[in-house]
Amino acid sequence: MEVEKLGDEAVEVLSHYLRVNTTNPPGNEAAGASFLGDVLHDHGLEYRLLEAAPGRSSLLARLRGSGEGKPLIFLNHIDVVPAEAEGWQVAPFSGEVSDGFVWGRGALDMKGMGVMQLMAFIAVAREGLPLRRDLVFLAVADEEAGGYAGAKMLLEKYPEELEADLVINEGGYALTDLVPGKPFFMVACAEKYGLWLRLLQRGQGGHGSMPTGKGALELMVRALARFLERKRPLRINPVMQAFFTRLAEFWEILGPYREDGKLETLMRVIEENHLDAVPALNAVLRDTASLNVLHAGNKINVIPDRAEAFLDCRLLPETEAPEFLDFVREALAGEGLEIDHFQDMERSPSSPWESVAYRTLEETILECYPDAVVSPFMLSGLSDSRFFRARRVPCYGIIPARLRLSDLPRIHGADERISLQDVREGVVFLRALALRFCA
Repeated sequence: MEVEKLGDEAVEVLSHYLRVNTTNPPGNEAAGASFLGDVLHDHGLEYRLLEAAPGRSSLLARLRGSGEGKPLIFLNHIDVVPAEAEGWQVAPFSGEVSDGFVWGRGALDMKGMGVMQLMAFIAVAREGLPLRRDLVFLAVADEEAGGYAGAKMLLEKYPEELEADLVINEGGYALTDLVPGKPFFMVACAEKYGLWLRLLQRGQGGHGSMPTGKGALELMVRALARFLERKRPLRINPVMQAFFTRLAEFWEILGPYREDGKLETLMRVIEENHLDAVPALNAVLRDTASLNVLHAGNKINVIPDRAEAFLDCRLLPETEAPEFLDFVREALAGEGLEIDHFQDMERSPSSPWESVAYRTLEETILECYPDAVVSPFMLSGLSDSRFFRARRVPCYGIIPARLRLSDLPRIHGADERISLQDVREGVVFLRALALRFCA
């Protein structure tokens, strides 16, 4: 079968694509876009490179339909987060194929999906079937730094070219250990939004031999300890309630909620069984703040008079940023501490999970993975989907990679990898979705 050959080719293409270092910053997405363009050219397909700045290119390719509906966009991003070789079993930019996996930074986030979409796009082109709507392959720059030199810029500059009835992007995976014997496909229909905070603490400097308790770093550490001990209230929004409703069919622990369907019962079950102690669940049930950067001092015998910290805050769609900032200020209240929210990430509406587009996606998943369970979900991180959702375009995030919960730290972590089987079958799945929606 032609699509199966393309699945085998996808493994080889991905291995080479992972060797193109598109770490952001600085990005260097032009090299990645050029690589993808060469693959399209080898298959006789045209494409366009759209440049935001030197070295920062996105790629767009289109299969024309009759115009009966707006396009389906296969959206992916070219850039990846940094990777240090320490802690990896293989070189992070080697694209090594071994033990049934392709290894490398971006294998899951999200060059693997980009290649699956690319080969599915090529498969549809080769079949030559008449399409009633366009199929668009869109590989963008800058997602890992907010998407401003990628998806956001493209939507502002080429809005008519990027009109769509459906966007398939990253966001969810198929977890294999949520329900025994069944891959649980979590389709991201919504996502949290980001608020990045810079904290500046001023204090009394001096000689390290005479601590006063008023040094900037000591003051900041105490304030941060108070803040990080405080949890935001548990909230279950509609998309996560739909997720737990689906999960309740299989989890006995959710039996009381399965019986009465009441939100207060679900809250009680989660709290009594400490389900929010699981980091992946906690992240979608409350606002979070992660202390990721701390700077202070430059000499061991000098008490610093200045300390700086950065908090990566992710807020539920229902949370108002001013209310959260009031919470932060109250929790961090202290002498000489300044709080600056230096970057706000856009909040976007959810995409409906009771719609023709979602049902088309669900039906295709069940066709290609007959033992699967499909459920809406909310992404705890950010993606380029928010820019399309802000324009009321339905976006669903699903990468057809079957992972265990213990595999999730590989995303942005060491030993990122994707199975050869998932790459090959992902091409089949995405081709089937494109034909179901476009042909």
